[in-house]
Amino acid sequence: MREWKREGYEVVEKEFDGDLHEFDVIAGGEIIATITPNDIEDMEEIIKDLDNGEDVNGWEDGMGNTISI
Repeated sequence: MREWKREGYEVVEKEFDGDLHEFDVIAGGEIIATITPNDIEDMEEIIKDLDNGEDVNGWEDGMGNTISI
């Protein structure tokens, strides 16, 4: 599983449902949000955005909540 470090937090990929993975947003050693993609395409888009250095602050978590860091 991959990890992406940002200023003040990190995003950690974890197994969820077969090939579909979730992404924990961790700040101060605590999980503050979990991003749950709807499908593999969404998951691949999240990975691409994270690989390109995007900040997850303001993203939706897949459950209707906005991530605020």
